[in-house]
Amino acid sequence: MNNGSPLFSGLCTLIEQIASTSGTDLRKRRFEKYLYDFRSQYGHDFYNGMRLLLPHLDHRKYNVKEMKLAKIYIEALGLGRNSADAQDLLKFRQPGSSSNKYVKATGDFAGVAFNKISDRSTVQKPTQTINDVNALLDELSAPEDKDEKPNAVHIRIFRKIINLYTAFEQKWLIRIILKDLKMGMSDGSIFQVYHPQAREMYSVCSNFEKVCKDLQDPFVKLNKSTIGLFQPFKPQLGHKDVPKDVRAISHEGKFYIEEKLDGDRMQMHYDATTQRFKWFTRKSNDYTQYYGEKPLPGKLSGHIVDSLKGVSLVLDGEMMTYDPKLDVFLPFGGLRTAALDTSLDPHKAHPCFVVFDIVYCNNTPLLDYPLKDRIKLLNNVVTENRGWIHLLPRETKTTHQDIINALDRAMSLRQEGLVIKNPGSIYEPGTRNTTWIKLKPEYIDSLNDTCDLLVIGAKYGTGKHRGGRLSQFLCAIRDDRSTTKEPKFMTFCMLGTGYTVDELDKFKEKFKELEPYDAQRQPEWLIHPEKSDENPEMIVDYRRSVVVEVKASEIIWGNTYGSGSTLRFPRFMSFREDKTWEDIMTWSDMNKAKREGTLGGQKRSVTDKDFTGQPKKRKTSAAARKTKLGFSHQGVDTRNIKTKTSLFSDLSFYVVSGDESTNKAQLETMIKENDGKFLQTTHGVKYIVAGSKNPRVDGIISKDEQDIVFPKWIVDCVEEQDLVPLGPKYMLHITEATKDTFRQEMDPWGDLYIKEATEQSLRDVMSRMTIGFNENTQRPLADEIRERYFHHQGIPGMMFLGVKAYLDDDNGTMDSSCLDMHWVRAQKSHERMTLASKQIRFRGGQIVNCIEPGITHVIMDPDNLDRLQALTDATKGTLLPRFVTTDWIDACVNNKTLIDERRYEPKIPHSASTTLSTKHN
Repeated sequence: MNNGSPLFSGLCTLIEQIASTSGTDLRKRRFEKYLYDFRSQYGHDFYNGMRLLLPHLDHRKYNVKEMKLAKIYIEALGLGRNSADAQDLLKFRQPGSSSNKYVKATGDFAGVAFNKISDRSTVQKPTQTINDVNALLDELSAPEDKDEKPNAVHIRIFRKIINLYTAFEQKWLIRIILKDLKMGMSDGSIFQVYHPQAREMYSVCSNFEKVCKDLQDPFVKLNKSTIGLFQPFKPQLGHKDVPKDVRAISHEGKFYIEEKLDGDRMQMHYDATTQRFKWFTRKSNDYTQYYGEKPLPGKLSGHIVDSLKGVSLVLDGEMMTYDPKLDVFLPFGGLRTAALDTSLDPHKAHPCFVVFDIVYCNNTPLLDYPLKDRIKLLNNVVTENRGWIHLLPRETKTTHQDIINALDRAMSLRQEGLVIKNPGSIYEPGTRNTTWIKLKPEYIDSLNDTCDLLVIGAKYGTGKHRGGRLSQFLCAIRDDRSTTKEPKFMTFCMLGTGYTVDELDKFKEKFKELEPYDAQRQPEWLIHPEKSDENPEMIVDYRRSVVVEVKASEIIWGNTYGSGSTLRFPRFMSFREDKTWEDIMTWSDMNKAKREGTLGGQKRSVTDKDFTGQPKKRKTSAAARKTKLGFSHQGVDTRNIKTKTSLFSDLSFYVVSGDESTNKAQLETMIKENDGKFLQTTHGVKYIVAGSKNPRVDGIISKDEQDIVFPKWIVDCVEEQDLVPLGPKYMLHITEATKDTFRQEMDPWGDLYIKEATEQSLRDVMSRMTIGFNENTQRPLADEIRERYFHHQGIPGMMFLGVKAYLDDDNGTMDSSCLDMHWVRAQKSHERMTLASKQIRFRGGQIVNCIEPGITHVIMDPDNLDRLQALTDATKGTLLPRFVTTDWIDACVNNKTLIDERRYEPKIPHSASTTLSTKHN
């Protein structure tokens, strides 16, 4: 035995105990005891042990995944390729493929392997130490000899493992190699036990070895952790919520407004003495190979070195793709291609670093310096080089109206959004707090924001272009209510449109390890109705999958999915390679989106009300303060009512009266039990509830400002434990605005276009029908057909069904007597617009002759953008339509689906565009 290191089996026992223990505090105590015993006997250096406890933070790469490990073990154990044991290893993800009682969950390769190894292992007593394991892992991570056969080195190493390690040790060794221990203890908890400063230090340096080495002694406290040159850190991120009071983000009454860029978050490290650069992403991935370690031609570093004046610098910014021909930044997605292009063509698209902060200068960390001082320094040490390195402009403002105006301007310029920053704030790595607030504009054809979803399944397509290939993808959200060690994912929608043929091929590249889906044997991490009508043919493990950005019109009822809701008309936007399953939309996010107005198409722009703080209290007389409500107006006593669910969270009600089955007090009790709030006034409430008309109800109706719902809606919501979609059967009074919404979602008798009819629902609809109606049913019927039969891929040939477009074509009446080049260009533009109009009409879209409410797209000729600003101004005050060129029409027709509009927005050169004014502070 090596007395300088404890047995590896002891560490495996610790991990097994932690994995089977409930409660964070108890898990910490178990680790704390082990660490105390280790330090007492072997000293303070526990780095090798930490590498095994947190393998995903260790930079060693083994280049093996489960399938490769299965083949290696089949060879190393001498199993027949077609034997039952070999097939169990190869099909470890297939539910029910193994009778192994040690398997923790479907897809647990280590558990399946343990079963096979334990039947054959002759090693009964553990002999290998923690140091031995690390030496073995060093050998496994070494580059393969090109002269040897593929996997020969790995097979030789694993034969050694089989001869030296017990089956129990191999189970945990496999999980270490796969960098997924499944022990239910977070990095933060392990760091906290190791040393009180470890978590903070790792957030600012992202150097696992440095943290473990510098903080060996738990009783030695270092100075406050700070960043260092060439040490990646976790950047500060923007908070997503709209500020309720600008004072919270102000310093001395002022705040900064910056444009939110649609690029790749990047930090640049530079040492002038050695002319060395390092580039790191927000996840601390090293991207130096793309942007250059030395200032050489063909790399970004070579173009910006003369713009940097400091001895040593660390800059925080956004990496963008710049098109020198158009003098614009291109949409996110082509950055990697542009970075890999090392040609010297001056007209090619290339990376451009847009800097908005400096956190290190001349060997001095600047984290504790206020933002306003960091900006002054940044302007002194960085000089712009157009197209290669830019300083992000900002405005200094004071009121919430300034934010509204800036957001309106961002919408006009089709920018990603805004970031509001506190000038007096320090830089806090790894945090997302309210000193930085990010805001995004809203568009007429989508939810307030796009959704980041996880693809967990797929179906094969049909037809010429999609036949035989995976072309529909089942997407999921994360269930953040789950308390299990392994995360759970709830199916949310089936995605079938929005991607090009090339992007479909990219899906195929990303999904190489698929298993057939069996509704009777679902993985434990998946929540999906067993008898759902929307099932995938193949399924992919959430750890091997990909995050996609999805756009849709709204969130609607959808009991065919595990979340109980779904997206209406979902459309693929882009791959989000910078995100993992931990970053996707959660169950709470989905319900918050439904409550905040995206449900039912009630989308709106940011207004003055979003930024006001607490409402001012109205002065009342003493007599008024003493006045009590009459008994019939008083609410139920809530002191002894306990909240059971969050169904009505953030919702307020005014219950005027009940009905024959449920009285006012019972309704208010239901509201309180489900986390709702009830008032005794109509002011500021979302829902007014009444069972019948009375003088008080008649007074509310006469104002025609608010809807009134029957008590039955409250009862049904509680029974279903979901916000049941409102319809005529639930309404005592309907305002004109709600009638317009209902017209889009249901027929005049309350039959929802998006929900399967039942016997009872048909009876309800029939009871409300009258004879002799006159309605133009053509387009609503097309929407119904699309919803019912072509929900995922759309009606063939009708891709523009939801498009209502205005085409900017004023060249149709030009005088042909003057046949000059201007006339020729105008005629070509007119022909393109005429063809675009026909393409849209032929494929189900609508064309209007003027800017009017409800248009979804403004179509422009790419060679004639003179009226862009005028058209943008004409759409102000409404939800902004998408501005695209005729190239978008061609791309949609060629790919037989609606393509992301952001790729085809009219590009105005920076020199001609109106941008935020630069104010260097």
